[in-house]
Amino acid sequence: MGGYLASALDMEERLSGGVYEEYMDIDNWPAGLKRDVFLQVRKHLATLIEDTKRHKKTILALTNRYTDGKESD
Repeated sequence: MGGYLASALDMEERLSGGVYEEYMDIDNWPAGLKRDVFLQVRKHLATLIEDTKRHKKTILALTNRYTDGKESD
């Protein structure tokens, strides 16, 4: 069980700390992207980042509840 939860936590961390965060910067988008379009996309990305933070908290709670914080299967 712990292995599955650790894998899920890793996935959430990669999304929030990597993919989503990188796209919050307009410089990481194609040149010529309209600012209003970027701001709308950024707003949705902010929602995804917040959702991912909640997912991480849930996974950590499950890990603590069902594995006593251990990463065993």
